[in-house]
Amino acid sequence: LLRLWLPLCTLTTAAVLAGCAQNPVTSSPRGSLTEAQDHARGGRDKAKATSQVNFGLNQPLSQNKADGLTSGQIRELLEPRTFLGTMSCPPADKSCMPVRLVVTMSPEGVWRMRATDITQNVAPVTSEGCWHQIGSNPTRIVLMTQNETVFGDFSFMYDHQLRVNVFNYIRPTLETHLSRQPDIDPIEELPNHVGLNCRP
Repeated sequence: LLRLWLPLCTLTTAAVLAGCAQNPVTSSPRGSLTEAQDHARGGRDKAKATSQVNFGLNQPLSQNKADGLTSGQIRELLEPRTFLGTMSCPPADKSCMPVRLVVTMSPEGVWRMRATDITQNVAPVTSEGCWHQIGSNPTRIVLMTQNETVFGDFSFMYDHQLRVNVFNYIRPTLETHLSRQPDIDPIEELPNHVGLNCRP
């Protein structure tokens, strides 16, 4: 089932296609997402360029290691990291449009995303919010928007790879992974503000 551009209340544009020919999350996974949302509430080399994005990329890795894991931190994100991947389509689905995702996350709990429809000449959609850990072995996180909507659910397969469990309320029918990139992509299309506090 093609799901394009689902609206998010606090974003200025609609969210990009979460994937094609995918099954909606059943009532049980939606319940788990609700629990995850409640749990989360409780609780560049590019970064050195002249743009100086300030959304949690300013905490030195050495300081994090010296202090150990603080509340809300996870081992896989002791430094800012960018992951890239494509929400692909089953071969039999000719109407599917694959979407390329770029997600950058900081140790301070901030995430930024750029989603691009790679089959059409349209502008990418960007969004941001806070990430929270909801599981371990493997480490599992959710991406929440600024209005506390669960936007994505990911598991760390390794330090350098994320598995997409749910994206924009859609569960991929194909195994989908995002791979760590050598450079940090600050998603410069989003404003450089410091008002997003993910670790109060």
